[in-house]
Amino acid sequence: MKIKSRIKPYYKEIPKLLQFQFVSFVILAAATWIVSIACSYLLGLSGKVAITSGNLGYLFTTWQGYVIIALLILLVLCYIAIELNALIIYCNKLLDGKEASVFQSIKSGFISLKKYKGIRGILLILFVVFLAPILGLGFSISLTETFYIPNFITSVIISSPLLLTITTIVMLSLTIFAILNCFILHGALLDNLTLKEAGLASQKILKQNLRNFIPEMLSFIGIILLVIAILAIVFFGIPLAIVRLIPMDETVLIFFEIFFVSILRIIISFAMLMSISFLIIKLSILYKKYHDDKKWSYREKAKSHHPFVIALAITTIVACVSFSLYGATHFNEVFNTQITTEIVGHRAGGSDAPENTVKGIEVAYELGATGSEIDIQRTADGYYVINHDNDFSRVAGVNKTPAEMTLAEIKKLRIDGEPVPTLEEMLEAARNKVTLFVELKGSTADEQMADDAVRIIKEMNMQDQAVIISLNQGLIEYTENKYPEMLTGFLAFISLGQIENMPFDYLSLEEEISTDDVIAAIHNKGKKVTVWTVNKENDIRRFMNGNADAIVTDAISVSKEIKEQLPNRDPLEIIFQKIILSGV
Repeated sequence: MKIKSRIKPYYKEIPKLLQFQFVSFVILAAATWIVSIACSYLLGLSGKVAITSGNLGYLFTTWQGYVIIALLILLVLCYIAIELNALIIYCNKLLDGKEASVFQSIKSGFISLKKYKGIRGILLILFVVFLAPILGLGFSISLTETFYIPNFITSVIISSPLLLTITTIVMLSLTIFAILNCFILHGALLDNLTLKEAGLASQKILKQNLRNFIPEMLSFIGIILLVIAILAIVFFGIPLAIVRLIPMDETVLIFFEIFFVSILRIIISFAMLMSISFLIIKLSILYKKYHDDKKWSYREKAKSHHPFVIALAITTIVACVSFSLYGATHFNEVFNTQITTEIVGHRAGGSDAPENTVKGIEVAYELGATGSEIDIQRTADGYYVINHDNDFSRVAGVNKTPAEMTLAEIKKLRIDGEPVPTLEEMLEAARNKVTLFVELKGSTADEQMADDAVRIIKEMNMQDQAVIISLNQGLIEYTENKYPEMLTGFLAFISLGQIENMPFDYLSLEEEISTDDVIAAIHNKGKKVTVWTVNKENDIRRFMNGNADAIVTDAISVSKEIKEQLPNRDPLEIIFQKIILSGV
């Protein structure tokens, strides 16, 4: 009975919470669409198709950019007003047994935005939008819930003990600070306190009730996970096991497998959808108990009918059955059983060979890679050598940049026993083996470097086997405009707008922005997509199962093993990978 009474405020209010989620989704989707159209129009006025990591300066140097910033800020405020402010107000009314109106709560959520005035409000917004998703604390908005530190940055942090220590201390400090202030919005929205007063009140409440708060939150998480596990076993594990024991036609079996995996996906999606609502309910309950000296209790309303929930359930089941039927009869088409994604070695041979060396090219080719990415920099005497960092301290123990050394001096260096190669040597090593993605890198990456790289590639007759790439959008635009016969590619880790309309042959996207929709849009324009830097096994599997033309990875040998295994999987594994892990 105690467990039932503890979970009653959650399952009893699910119908009302679903109504709130549905209405808020429609409103926010419409707002996001309007802002997206407006931003595309503003970009078009200045002849641009997208804002990327390569032209962020546009936002701060043109009137269109300032308007786009204003629109994005307004959109963020809409999400905060609805997904945080309104939801807290709505949940509070539900727990008190009052009649809760979704639209009235949303209206109150927008009115409550005035609480965010001042530096404290700005810092709170920045925390909710950017830091909360990274820390995984739950108090975030769906607009940025997938925000994370890109792998190319985390790899730098992990490789430096000092940076790793500093980052760990900062993250722990922010987490502790966030926990101490977890009731700040409840105080501001429910008790009409200022953010300063609400923050101080939250810290006082937590310090006084910390011994109760920690086990309460741990038991809350445990119960939620237990319920999810039970639902997964009852509606996925057991029925699927029974079905697989019954002899039946393969197509019929695949139908049931798709259906039950889809049900599992719905359970997971439902848990993710309700997680923030349940978290706010839990914090609201604790806030009321701590604030009212433990006299508060949940006020259950009389039973009522919920036609919306019934209609939603019926629609969901019909959709699952329809999708399962189509998937079973068009299996290869729906689940992309033909693995066509290629492997490109990061820094030539990835972690399987000394980085950015001729040996790296050879190892990458032997392991089945069809491409290698390298980084070129100019020497003091005008040659082009291969090196990723600003200097050679990490790879060769010399704290000098390529621009500070002559080719003869650089040729004396060794990277795990291998010499530092020139661009010409890498092109020759790649000839008739792999496509070479030549990144214009470092302080010497300029138009002269682009001109020289094109000249060297043409002199070696390697135009069809080399792609000039860079994080510098202007430099790749220069190369594309001056040398349209050359293959070019732009490296992006931020994207807003129609990136598929950018005038390059390749778009190399960081993992987070490499969605199926973006990749499909780029392919529809006849361009290719590479995803960087994909090193984790789950991510390798996900993108191998997707539509990207290639992944750029340090884990070449692991990627090869996964690519060889994927076509031989059991249909259930293919279905699980596509629906659960890839999020179809």
